[in-house]
Amino acid sequence: MRKDFLKYTVNNLITQIDNKIKIKTAYIDKLVTNTSVIINLKMSMSNEEFHDFYLNFFESNTDYNFWTVLLWDAKENKVMYDPQNVSGKSWDITLGNIQAKLASYKIVHHGSQTAVYGISKNYVNEIVKAEMAEAIRDTRFNDDSYMWVNEILNYNGGKNYAIRRVHPNLPETEGMYLSTDMTDMKGNLPYLKELQGINKNGELFFSYYFKELEQDTVSEKLTYAKLYKRFNWVIAMGTYEKDLNASIKQTNEESKKLVSKLMLNSVLLFIFILLLSYSLIMLIEKLYSRHSKKILESEINQDLLTKADSRRSGTKSLSDAFKDYKQKGHNSAVMMFDLDYFKHINDTYGHATGDKALIETVNAISHIIRSSDKLIRWGGDEFIIIIFGLQEKNAIKYGESILSVVSTVKIKMDTDEITPSLSIGVSYFKETDTDYTDVLKRVDEAVYKSKSNGRNQVNQVL
Repeated sequence: MRKDFLKYTVNNLITQIDNKIKIKTAYIDKLVTNTSVIINLKMSMSNEEFHDFYLNFFESNTDYNFWTVLLWDAKENKVMYDPQNVSGKSWDITLGNIQAKLASYKIVHHGSQTAVYGISKNYVNEIVKAEMAEAIRDTRFNDDSYMWVNEILNYNGGKNYAIRRVHPNLPETEGMYLSTDMTDMKGNLPYLKELQGINKNGELFFSYYFKELEQDTVSEKLTYAKLYKRFNWVIAMGTYEKDLNASIKQTNEESKKLVSKLMLNSVLLFIFILLLSYSLIMLIEKLYSRHSKKILESEINQDLLTKADSRRSGTKSLSDAFKDYKQKGHNSAVMMFDLDYFKHINDTYGHATGDKALIETVNAISHIIRSSDKLIRWGGDEFIIIIFGLQEKNAIKYGESILSVVSTVKIKMDTDEITPSLSIGVSYFKETDTDYTDVLKRVDEAVYKSKSNGRNQVNQVL
C-alpha cells in the first residue's frame, strides 16, 4: 500500500506537469495567433515600411521581450533582424533551428522579407518548472513524507552529475551539485543506485538512510523515483521505514488476538480508508486545478501593465459583438487609437516613462467610458475600444471627448513634462463583413488618416 501510494503520488505530479504544459502551450498559441492578426493588417505596406513597423512593434512592446523574433531577406540571403541570435548561414538552417526550438510560431512573407515570430519551448518549460517547484515545496503528507527533485546533468554519473532542485526537508541545499560517489549515513551510495535504476528502467524503488523531516534523527527511507525526461528531472518521494516496521508489528500483534469477525471489520475499514484517501487526493487535485485555472484565466484576460483587457479577451469581445450585430442587428462602435510619437517618448525618456504614459492614458479613458464598454490593449501602444450602442452620428464627438480627457494627463519628470496625444479611428460593422477583422481594417485605415492629417484627432471610415 505504501509503495502504491508513493508511486501514485509521483505519477500524479507528472500528470499535473503534462497538463500544465498543455495549458501553457494552448495559451501561447492564442498569443501568437492574436499577434499574427496585427501583423497581417500591415501587409499592404512597402518593404521598407514593413521592416520599420516590424522592428518597432517588437522592440517597443515589453510584452514581447521573451519572444523569438527574426526578419530574413531572401533577396540578399541574410538576416536583417535577429535579437536572440537564432539565425544560421542559410534560410533552411535558420528555419530548422527555429522549428526545433519554438513551441508556437508564425511565418509571414512580405515581398523579399520573411518574418518569423513565436515563443520557445524553453520559456514554457521554465514557467512550468517554477510553478511545480513551488507546488512541491508547499505540499505535505502524513508520516513526514515529502517529494523532492534532482535534475540530471550527466547520465553517465560521476562528480556533479546532478543538481538538487527542490527539497522541502533541506531547502538550504537547493542548487547544490550531487555526485554518484556521495554516501548516506551507513556508507551506501544512494545517488549511484538511483541513477543506475533510472538509466535501466526510468524508475525504481530503493532504500537508504537520511535525516528525518525537521529532525536530527537518521532513519532508513523507502523511496520511489521516476525520470521526467523533458526536464531531466528525477522526481522522488519517500517514507521512513521505522513507521512501516511499527505498523507491521502492531498489525501482527493485533491479528493474533482478533477473531475472524474482527478481521472482516478490519478489511472493511481498510477499504474505507483507501477509498477515503483516494477521494481526498482527487479532491485536493481538483481544487488545486480549479485554483490554477482561475489564476491563469485572470493572467490571460487582463493586460498586466495597463490593466486594460488583454488581446485574448478583446478578441472574444470583438467576436461576440460581431455575432450580436449579425443575429440581432445591434451595432457597436469599434474605435482604435495609439499614442502619438510613442517611440520618441521611449527613446528620449526611457521605457519606464513610456509605460507610465500608457498607464495614465488608460486610467484617464477608463473614467469616461461605461463599465459595459471594452477597453483593450491590442499591442504595444495600440488600443481598441468597443462602445456598445453608440450612434454613428455621435462617434466623432465621442472620440473628441476622449482626446479632451487625455489632454489633461501630465507626466512630470525632472525638467520636462509630457502630455500624451492620440490618433483615433472609428468604424462600425457592415452587412458585407464576414468577420470582426473586416471592421479592424477600416478602423486601421481611419487611424492612418488621423496620423496623416497631423495626429491628435479622430477620423471615421464607414
